[in-house]
Amino acid sequence: MTYVELKSLNKTFAGKPAVRDFWLSMEKGEFVSLLGPSGCGKSTTLRMVAGFEEPDSGEVWLGDQNVLDLPPHRRGMGMVFQSYALFPHLTAWNNVAFGLRIAGRPAGEIRRRVPELLELVGLREAGGQYPRQLSGGQQQRVALARALAIEPRVLLLDEPLSALDAVVRVTLREEIRRIQSTLGITTLYVTHDQEEALAISDRVVVMRDGGVEQVVTPEAVYAEPATRFVATFIGKMNQLTCVVERAREGRVRWGDHRLAVPPAATARLADGQAAVVLVRPEAVAVAAADAEGPAGENRVSATIELVTFLGPVTRLSLDVGGRRLLVDITTGDRGRFPRGVSVHLVFPAAACRVLADEASGEPR
Repeated sequence: MTYVELKSLNKTFAGKPAVRDFWLSMEKGEFVSLLGPSGCGKSTTLRMVAGFEEPDSGEVWLGDQNVLDLPPHRRGMGMVFQSYALFPHLTAWNNVAFGLRIAGRPAGEIRRRVPELLELVGLREAGGQYPRQLSGGQQQRVALARALAIEPRVLLLDEPLSALDAVVRVTLREEIRRIQSTLGITTLYVTHDQEEALAISDRVVVMRDGGVEQVVTPEAVYAEPATRFVATFIGKMNQLTCVVERAREGRVRWGDHRLAVPPAATARLADGQAAVVLVRPEAVAVAAADAEGPAGENRVSATIELVTFLGPVTRLSLDVGGRRLLVDITTGDRGRFPRGVSVHLVFPAAACRVLADEASGEPR
C-alpha cells in the first residue's frame, strides 16, 4: 500500500527547470534513494517533500493527507542534512533532546528517550560532549538521532555522508540501513554516490536534468539500465555502437564484427536501425590468442592496451579494430595478460542489453 506519494512535482529557479514532472510512490518502511549527478534536482525534490522549498506545481501525500500546505514541523518528517546542522553550544545529549522539548514532550520522556537514541546510533557515552569535540561521523550520528527523536513518519537524508572520509562513509551507511530496518521507518535518501545507493536501497530513482530516468531495484538498475545515461552512470559499461542486421534473429553489426544478442532485445527495432549494445566488463571472458578459448556466441580478437590494478579485479582496456572495450578479470589472472598481448574476447548473447541509439532520434 502506498504510504508516500509525490505527484508531478515541478520547480524552477530563475526560469530554469530544476525538477520536472517528478512522480514517486513509496511503501511504508521502504528505503528509496534519489541518485544522480550534482544539479540533477535530487536535493530540491527532497526539500520540497520536507517543506523547505515550495513546488511550482504538484502534490506531496503522506498516507491520505496532502501535506503540501503544512509547514515543515507539522509534516511528520525528520531531516538529516549534509552539514550536520548541530547547535554548537549544546551537548550531543541536548542536541538530541531539542526537538522533543520543542514538541512539548514531558521531561521524564526526554530523560528516557535521549539515552535510547544515543545508544541506537552508538554514542551512549558521548552525550556530554559538544559538536566540536566529536568527529564528523559522530556528529552525523547525533544529527540522525535528533531527526529520529520526534519519531517521524518519514526520514529524509540529504547527502548525509558526503563530507566524511571513505572508511567512515561505508561504516555509517551500514549503520543507517541497520537503524532504518530496525525501526521500519520510511526513508528517502539523496546521494550522488552510486555504490552507496546500490548498497542500502530497496529501490533507486536515477535522476537527470530534473527528470526521472529509471525507478527500480539496485539489482535491476545495474543489470537492466533503461537508458544510456543510466548505463554509464551506474558502474562501468561497454557501449558498442551497432547497426541492426536481422532484428528478428537478434543479429547486429559492430564495425567488422557480427554479434548475437537476445532476439527479444531487438524485437522493437528495425533492420538497418542504429542501436547500442551494452555489455558489462565482468561479462566478457578473455583467452590467449593461440588458445581455443571458452565457447561463446560472440568472439572477437583484441590487443591489450592498458592494465589497471583495482584490488580484487584488474581492468583491461583493449583495442578491437580501432574500438575500445573494457574487461574485468580477477587479479590472480593479471600476469597472464600483460600490455601489448593479443587475445580473444568472448561474451554470450545473454550478456548484451540493446537500446535504440538515442543520437539517431529513434525512440529508446
